[in-house]
Amino acid sequence: MRTNEERSELVHKRTAEIKREQKKKKQSALDLICIATCLILVVGIGSFMPEWGTGIPGGEGHHISGAASLVGSHAALGYILMGLMAFLLGVCVTVLLYRLHRRNEREQREKLDDEL
Repeated sequence: MRTNEERSELVHKRTAEIKREQKKKKQSALDLICIATCLILVVGIGSFMPEWGTGIPGGEGHHISGAASLVGSHAALGYILMGLMAFLLGVCVTVLLYRLHRRNEREQREKLDDEL
């Protein structure tokens, strides 16, 4: 039979394990949301960019080349729009990579803790 101290220790260990599992699930869901957001942003910008190029002053003709139509019209607004989109995409990718790096570090720490 186990003593009360042993039972209490087992309950605390199990509680900590359940909290870790819940935290992992929450973190995985958040990572998935970040990945989906980046993917939607990249696909959305890529698919709508040719349409945005036709509305820029100085870009009268519709070019099939997509991104080149914004830059090819020599309109300052096109450069500003391209810069903003590149910045947003860079921020999304940076946040995604940072989160993945933190997750890998956390998993390695947990492996070391489990081994000890």
